Amino acid sequence: MAAPSNIFRDHAGHLHTNALHWEGFPHLLWESLSLLFYTEPPQYDAVEYREEGVPRCRVKMSIPQHPFRSQRQPIEVDVVGYRLVDTIKTAALEGIHIFCNQHPMEVAGHPIGLFPAIDSGDPEWNFWIVHYGHMLGDSAEETLRGTIRFMNVQHHYQILL
Repeated sequence: MAAPSNIFRDHAGHLHTNALHWEGFPHLLWESLSLLFYTEPPQYDAVEYREEGVPRCRVKMSIPQHPFRSQRQPIEVDVVGYRLVDTIKTAALEGIHIFCNQHPMEVAGHPIGLFPAIDSGDPEWNFWIVHYGHMLGDSAEETLRGTIRFMNVQHHYQILL
């Protein structure tokens, strides 16, 4: 299922990878996209630099256009952080978030579909949670609400880093 983990540095010092050798959000993103019939994993272009003496890095991640559905345009994410691996993972998480917001109906039946829930005051969010609560049983609604709230807090925390 996973494509080989290509990783190399170009002449300008940029690291290019699909990040599949790291467990976590990059791997989750690719697994989810492949379930939705993507044939190529997201690509990450990372560069490390110093800003006012502080080590920094910038990661540009791109989810390619869907091979069979031309209406799904590529998704580009640009993230700045302090550590290369963490910034790549943050870019993958942001990619998951954007993808889910752009394709809510397609991700609803997949684990990645937990990511689009942002606002518990949103009627669509509440309908979505109640719908899955009925599908999963007695305590599922409470579990899903807690899990999604936790993931969203974690997502917003990572954005601040």
